[in-house]
Amino acid sequence: MTYPGEPKGVTMDNFMNMTKEAGHKPEIQRLIDLDAVYKDAMNGQLILAPINLEEPGKRILDSGTADAQHHYFGSDIESELFPAQPDGIKYFQQSFQEPWPADLKNSFDLVHVRGSLAGSSPKRPADVIKNLASLSKPGGWIQLMEMNAFNPPSNGPAMTDFARMASEVWTGIGVGDFANQLKEMLEEAGLQNAQERRIIVELGKRAKPELRAQSVNGVSAPVKPISAVAKDLQTSFTREQLDGLQGRVRAELENEGGRVEMIVAFAQQPGKD
Repeated sequence: MTYPGEPKGVTMDNFMNMTKEAGHKPEIQRLIDLDAVYKDAMNGQLILAPINLEEPGKRILDSGTADAQHHYFGSDIESELFPAQPDGIKYFQQSFQEPWPADLKNSFDLVHVRGSLAGSSPKRPADVIKNLASLSKPGGWIQLMEMNAFNPPSNGPAMTDFARMASEVWTGIGVGDFANQLKEMLEEAGLQNAQERRIIVELGKRAKPELRAQSVNGVSAPVKPISAVAKDLQTSFTREQLDGLQGRVRAELENEGGRVEMIVAFAQQPGKD
């Protein structure tokens, strides 16, 4: 397996800082919007790992969770993103880069991470995945879901530029093309029965009418904070192009529509309960 080079001192901190400055409510709303859009694209089944969520007593962790809808445990480096009314979910502040509390090791039936692994920098995503794997009990599952920025589906010029910008940022911060290596990294972490699914998600004018506004917000909102990271790196974009990219993406999605490919990979911890 080939890993990207060492990051040049730039991480996703600018992304998080801009999210804080904008206030956490917009970020929570963005994640709720994406939840609805992805659930529709995945035929109502956000969890593809073969685990029966109807069985009582399942311990489920959503890492990088923000609002962690429908899960039992939720962790995020930013505690301000947790909901005011947790509805029986236990939230705790934790970076997935850091060692997990000993009492959580080998304890979860499912560990779920979506759209967060770029935050592995300055570590490798593979190292973070190994850290996450330590949480699953024997026979438990890990599911990862990330956008394919390096080989995106055909789109208009703005969405094409967004994917290219994201791929250059991921390269610049040292995480590389991690989305297309999810299955391989799960296997490297010692997990078995690894599988991969690729989901095309229709956006904006191409989405169902009831999901158009949510899909536009869910995908266009992070363009600006990712562009802020790009400004600290050597990319093929000028600062003026980066400043205008979010508006272009939003307009293109609203007027023409677009699509992204989400890569879902899941694998099982060896052994049984």
